[in-house]
Amino acid sequence: MTTPQTQLANMGSADRSVVAASQYTFEALAQIYNQGRVDYIVPMPMNARRMEEYVRFYDVALDASVVTLNGDAEETGIGMLGRRDARCWVTRLGVIPERRGHKVGQFIMETLLTLGKDRGATLAQLEVITGNEPAHRLFRKLGFEPRRDLLIIRRPPGAVKDRLPAYTPLAPEDIPLCLAQRPDQASWLDETPSLLHAGQLEGLRVGDDWIIYRRTAVQLSSFVLSEANDPTVLIRCVHHRYPLLDTKIENVDLSRWPAYQAAGYFEAFARIEMTCLL
Repeated sequence: MTTPQTQLANMGSADRSVVAASQYTFEALAQIYNQGRVDYIVPMPMNARRMEEYVRFYDVALDASVVTLNGDAEETGIGMLGRRDARCWVTRLGVIPERRGHKVGQFIMETLLTLGKDRGATLAQLEVITGNEPAHRLFRKLGFEPRRDLLIIRRPPGAVKDRLPAYTPLAPEDIPLCLAQRPDQASWLDETPSLLHAGQLEGLRVGDDWIIYRRTAVQLSSFVLSEANDPTVLIRCVHHRYPLLDTKIENVDLSRWPAYQAAGYFEAFARIEMTCLL
């Protein structure tokens, strides 16, 4: 029987090799990732706790995620693979700047796609920050095609002074029921399994409409809205309830952007969602 470690060993060569991410601690994985993203357009640094949460929230398969080594056994990069059913998602990809070259990024990507296909995935997806042309060219070379543009948006703390309709909190048991009815095409980050894994979900009901969001001690995120006549009202109700919290929402479809913009949001940066048949 071929084990994951044997399979990875067979993918290497004299000047580069690959090790399953499962062989590393979360602290070590975070350090390698941070090194690989230090000069990235948006670095998004992680620590051990955030790395562990990321793996759990997004169904990252550590035995199908990799750390690459050069001929001197030095780590050169990292790439992770999430998987749900017949889909896989490439994420946390980075190559350490001083060890770039020799097509390390392409080697990581090809390895991840092979591992995903071998584990039953028929579709791979990823996101690339708009303006990252080298990564975009690599992904197109490997067969990925753009699917849609997504926005990462923010709103600073601030009171809502508009007059709003009455709203009531959703009961915890109603949140999964509402998510089962969601009308949007969520990205991997905000699919229902991701939200339920992450927890800390709350919601508000405004008449027949509802909005669900994730609330931590310092930030709001992960808004999911019902098909409302005026979605801006739902968004403003959340900020009326929590005027002192910062808000960051990732991967907002452009069709939803006007409602957020009317509620005081600004664009932080943009991503391109891409997919590839395996």
